[in-house]
Amino acid sequence: MNSNVSFKQRLTGLLYLFRLERTIMVTAITAAAAVAAEAIWQDILWITFSGWCLAVSGFSLDFCADKELDKLAPRAKIRRNPIARELLPLSFGLTFSILFMIGSFIITLLKSLYGLIPWGLIVIIIVGLAFHWFEVPISRGLTLGGLQMLYFFLGATTGDITRGVVLLAIMFFFAMFGGKGVTDIRDYPEDQETNVQTFPKRYGIKRTAQITAVSLLIAYAFSIGVYFTGEFSRIYLYLDVAFIITGLVITILFLYKASPELALRITMIYMMGQGALICTAIILGKLLY
Repeated sequence: MNSNVSFKQRLTGLLYLFRLERTIMVTAITAAAAVAAEAIWQDILWITFSGWCLAVSGFSLDFCADKELDKLAPRAKIRRNPIARELLPLSFGLTFSILFMIGSFIITLLKSLYGLIPWGLIVIIIVGLAFHWFEVPISRGLTLGGLQMLYFFLGATTGDITRGVVLLAIMFFFAMFGGKGVTDIRDYPEDQETNVQTFPKRYGIKRTAQITAVSLLIAYAFSIGVYFTGEFSRIYLYLDVAFIITGLVITILFLYKASPELALRITMIYMMGQGALICTAIILGKLLY
C-alpha cells in the first residue's frame, strides 16, 4: 500500500469496499423474498443482513481479483477499486471479504438451514467469478442472473417457497441477464482495451441489445404471471404494471438506439429504479394482501 495515502483516503477506500450502489439492491431483493415467503419479522431482518454481508463479501473479493486489471487506464476511469488504487492493501481486502462471508454463513446457519443451499451456490459463483471461471459472455450473464435468483431464494428459505416466490426468482434471473447486456454496452469503450469477454465484444452492440430485449420481455412476462397466482394483493399488480411500462419504454428505446452513451444514462434508472419498483411491489403486495 502506498505510504503516502492519508487516513481520509484510506477511509474512502474502505467505504468503496462496501459497494453500496450494488449491495443495497441485493439487500432489497433478499428482503423482498423473505416478505414474499411470509417469514416472521425477526427472520426477515436477519436473512436480509446475511444477504447484504454475502454481497459485500462478493463485491469486495471482485475488487481483489481485478486488482491488476483495474489499473489499466480505461477501466481505472470507471472502476473505483481501492485495492488497484493502493488505498488499501490486498491482504486487507481479502480479510475484509472473508470476514463478511463468515458472518453471512453464521447468520444463515442459525436462521435457515435450507438457506445454506442457495448460500453455498452463491459462494461458488462468487469464487468462480473472482478466478475468471466464467469468462464466456453467455456464462457471465447466466452467473449474474443466477446470483439474483439465488439471493431471492436465500431470503425465501426463511418462509414458504410458493409458486409466486418461484416465479419471482425466475423473473429476477432474466431481469439481471438482460441488465448484464446493458452494463456491457455501457462499458464497451473501456472493455475494448482489455481482454475481458463481454456480450458486445462477442456479438456486437446491436445483437446484444436484441438479446437484452428478449430477456427483459421474458422477465416482464414472469412478473405479471406472479399476480395470477393469487398470492399478492392488487397493489402488486398496479406497481408491476408501472414496472413493465417503464421497462418497455427503456427496452424499446435501447433496442433502436443502443449505444454506450445511452446505456450509461439508463443504467441507474434500470438497475436501481426498476429494481426498487419491483421490490416495493412485492413487499406491499404481500403486506397489504
